[in-house]
Amino acid sequence: MVVRLSPWQSATPFAWVSEAEGEPLASGTFLEPPGIGWHTLMDTHGDALTQGMPEALRVAINAVPFLGVALAQVAGRLSTALELATSSPLLLLLLVDKGVQAQWSEQAFSAVLSEKQATLCGMVGLPSTRASAKLLRRCQLSPMIQREFIVLKRALHDPSTARLLRHHPAPYVQQLIFLANYHGERWPGLLLLIDDALTPGRVGRGSAWLKEMLNDTQRLAAADLEALYRVTTMAGLQALHDRRVARFNTRMGAGDLARDAALLEKRHGPYPSPPLPNRGAITAITSWKGLLLEGKRMHHCVGSYDRPVALGHVAIYRLHLPESVTIAIAPQGHQWGLSQARGARNTTPSLEAQQAIQRWLAEQADA
Repeated sequence: MVVRLSPWQSATPFAWVSEAEGEPLASGTFLEPPGIGWHTLMDTHGDALTQGMPEALRVAINAVPFLGVALAQVAGRLSTALELATSSPLLLLLLVDKGVQAQWSEQAFSAVLSEKQATLCGMVGLPSTRASAKLLRRCQLSPMIQREFIVLKRALHDPSTARLLRHHPAPYVQQLIFLANYHGERWPGLLLLIDDALTPGRVGRGSAWLKEMLNDTQRLAAADLEALYRVTTMAGLQALHDRRVARFNTRMGAGDLARDAALLEKRHGPYPSPPLPNRGAITAITSWKGLLLEGKRMHHCVGSYDRPVALGHVAIYRLHLPESVTIAIAPQGHQWGLSQARGARNTTPSLEAQQAIQRWLAEQADA
């Protein structure tokens, strides 16, 4: 079977027909992609298909190649779509995605694009406001897979995200994806932290580290968030986190651990049974007292994980060799996978320790 596409510089850009032994099988002209990935088409046909295509449209297509043919079909037939690729490319992507789902005709899409951008925002599920239109115009695109595009749409539909992004001059895809997957406190300084965490080449303190530190810091002092609202740097977040960990562990150490453990048992019930067996140098934490002791001994905040442990969201283990490491595992589908692994004072474990933990989890998965 072969698929033939009309090039950009033709009367019907990216119309296609599939053939087998010279006989036509299927065809598509508007919002009807052939089911072949954009990159595959480019590898097969090279520049022959896209010669003369405006750069703004190329950038939009490269951001969401899974919508590539549909985007090219729409922009190739409707000059208003091509204009939108320059003025508000993210809005165009959302409209094409909506058009594919709703099976808009060329005439229907043309009528849609005659509306103001604020009205178009309402058509894709956002508030029909100038503020929404302005936010979309400011958003910078970068390549994403379909799953990330779905997450990005979820972020845009969250009013708290839209309010926060008013403080950022140029929101971008990965920032939106982070905010969609983060459910904690939001304040203008958070955007600076995200920018820092997403800086290319950042080692050890990326988006996953930031999310963990934010969640831990808020869990340790949920009723006192004023200090968090003043944080604008990764170093400031680390310092606040460390102060709260020290305060928590000091409070635990100053009292009776057995009494504190009894209070946790009264609050949550008996400590949950470990989901995975001990193996080699890895052993499970099996009591509320053991959980509190692990945090105190390692100078980190695992002692405050009582609620996630009680709910079965995480289980805590300890690696004894080649170094002491606290391991948090979490359900991932039908298995348990690594959530966090931290040495004393939240240091990153050595490569040897990380490999030991991964071997342990792999052995459990194969068992």
